[in-house]
Amino acid sequence: MMGALPAVFNGDRMYANDFVEQLKGYIRLNHLVAGMGSYIQWAAFALTLIQGPLVAEWTRAMGKWLDGLQAVDDIPAVWDQFLAEFATQYQDTQKEQHARAELKVLKLKWPEVDQYANNFECLIHVAGYNLANPESIEFFIEGLPRSVVEDVLRPPVPDTYEATKEKAIQSVKSQQVVDNIFGPCRNNQNNRGAQRG
Repeated sequence: MMGALPAVFNGDRMYANDFVEQLKGYIRLNHLVAGMGSYIQWAAFALTLIQGPLVAEWTRAMGKWLDGLQAVDDIPAVWDQFLAEFATQYQDTQKEQHARAELKVLKLKWPEVDQYANNFECLIHVAGYNLANPESIEFFIEGLPRSVVEDVLRPPVPDTYEATKEKAIQSVKSQQVVDNIFGPCRNNQNNRGAQRG
């Protein structure tokens, strides 16, 4: 099999989670290939992809640890320990808190409603929230400009996130059509202007 190799990790915390997911995907795809059925080999393979001056010391220390293991030590705990050490060293241990803080300041940059919804959904997931909760819907609405909120909250008021998002998308599209026909309304400019980016 083989597949594409995961990208090299150079110590940039911003890409640590992606690196681990790519690595897991590669191992999942190739676990039946000769040499890829060993937990020690998985960790050794991962070390070959962790390169550069920011990671050299950690990679050396992990290599020494792997070199000291015997065949009898080749158990799932080796891989779990490697991932735990990597997470401690490079992954964002406060990603949930960061995502929650970003949610509080996330605003729609007019007219990028699809991008706003995508960013919102990603942050909700990372923050550990559920899109079905009323609080999540409230967060979504708080990031919208007033003119869109007025449309979204006009009866019938949506009671799910998906319905709220769809109503917001339709509102932005409608306002864009009106703006294209008549030009931007001064009142709408005041309602959206602070959030245009």
